[in-house]
Amino acid sequence: MEDVLRSLLKRGIRATGSHIDTTTVLDGLEYRFTGIYASPIPNTIWQVAEHMHLWVRLKVDLFEGKEIVFPEGHGFGTVEAPPSVEFWEQFKLDFIAAQVRVEEMIWTMDLQKRYPVWNNLTFAEIVGIMHNHNSYHTAQIVAMRRILGVWSRS
Repeated sequence: MEDVLRSLLKRGIRATGSHIDTTTVLDGLEYRFTGIYASPIPNTIWQVAEHMHLWVRLKVDLFEGKEIVFPEGHGFGTVEAPPSVEFWEQFKLDFIAAQVRVEEMIWTMDLQKRYPVWNNLTFAEIVGIMHNHNSYHTAQIVAMRRILGVWSRS
């Protein structure tokens, strides 16, 4: 049964059969579109992607035993776009690497380990919440890309 749960958690990272793969939602997105507001969504693609990445990195740090500091509010930045094309390109690589790191951890971590700093939830519960969070914001990014005319997948 544990292997089934691990497989389910892994599929959630790659969104097998349910939604766009979180690790590919930024593929082909040019820097010039990252800081544009796509009404009615109140954030830019950069702000949403940075928010997603922040929370995944916090989970990676938590699972690696590092001390974590929760952001003020919900962790949405006020900066509309990354500072440069180079920064954006590196961010996309880091964004994917953090997702992949959690995917790797699924096979090695104790699924029942509890994290008091995260409402005493288990590793499996936290990864499940990450799936929900990423799914929601991935859909936002797809919607923004469609509004901006820079989404070509159906």
